[in-house]
Amino acid sequence: MKRKRLIIIASAAVVIVLVSLLTYRIIENLKASQKQRTQVQNIKITKPDKGDIYDKLLLSGDITANQQANIYSRITGNIQSIYADVGDYVTKGKLLAVIDKSTFIQSMKLAEAQLRQYQATLENNRVNLERIKILFEKGLAPQGDYDNALTQLKVSETQVEAAQANLKNASLQVNYCNITAPFSGYITKRLLDVGTLVTATSTTSNSIFVLSDISALKIMVNIPEKNISSIDEIHDVVVRTDAYPDRTFEGDFRKISQSLDLATRTMQAEIRLKNQEKLLKPGMFTKIEILLDKHYGILMLPNQCVLYDDKGKFIYKVGEDNIARKVYVQVGYSSDNKTEIVSGLEENDNVVSVGQELINDNSKVQITK
Repeated sequence: MKRKRLIIIASAAVVIVLVSLLTYRIIENLKASQKQRTQVQNIKITKPDKGDIYDKLLLSGDITANQQANIYSRITGNIQSIYADVGDYVTKGKLLAVIDKSTFIQSMKLAEAQLRQYQATLENNRVNLERIKILFEKGLAPQGDYDNALTQLKVSETQVEAAQANLKNASLQVNYCNITAPFSGYITKRLLDVGTLVTATSTTSNSIFVLSDISALKIMVNIPEKNISSIDEIHDVVVRTDAYPDRTFEGDFRKISQSLDLATRTMQAEIRLKNQEKLLKPGMFTKIEILLDKHYGILMLPNQCVLYDDKGKFIYKVGEDNIARKVYVQVGYSSDNKTEIVSGLEENDNVVSVGQELINDNSKVQITK
């Protein structure tokens, strides 16, 4: 009985020691937490800027030539001569290449000979009809002879017309041997060499040149559905390229498709670029700013000053007591790393710009430079 009582006393003592240790640990943690909460956080502040801000639609796209054509041969034959190369500027109608004409010239000569033959037959049949007509009117020739002579004349006239068409076609074949520029521009590709056999088909393998007019260029862009209602009055478009990072180019917002792509929910539009200096080239990647609207004389803050939670967007204002207070704000446009503050901000307010992620509402802060 005495032993059992000693065991109970010992157990109670162990429990008391454990509870004491646990209580001590909790108290120490509370002290550390309280100390952490009262620690002053270093932050930086900024005052709002006052100025103008734009509502911009940021897009990207590739530059393409306003006019571009693959130059093919319209006849089958071997390339005999080439008179243009990559990078050459050619004017409309300039001779670019010649296909071997020998076979086509022989065909044209044959068509000419056949035409002369039919013309001679036509003239002979015309004289014969006049002779038989005189005899028929005098009653010296039967009706059948006159009808046959008239038929022969009509057949000859048809043969002459067909021969003239054949000669015209043969002449066209000879002319098609001369491949000329359909418009003025630059040769951006030369794909075949002298001696290559080309056929009269518009396939990639038969393309001799690629001709591009780069005096005016275009960019096809996709406008998101939510912005379609804002693009009716677009006039200002700024285009930037990686090739010329320190320059901007003005674009002209032009044609707009009247239907949306169901897969992307976007509407395609065209931006035209003038290229008098010939700096821009087809294939360049561009970043595009389309100015939709502008607000004048508003208050704005750097984007990093504005945070958000489940209730909305907020900032931290710092008063003279160095206490950071959480204030919910209404925002407007955001552009060039600035956000428009519509309400909840005064012009002389001090707003936390660095360290705001490390503080809470009513936190004690220390302002650093």
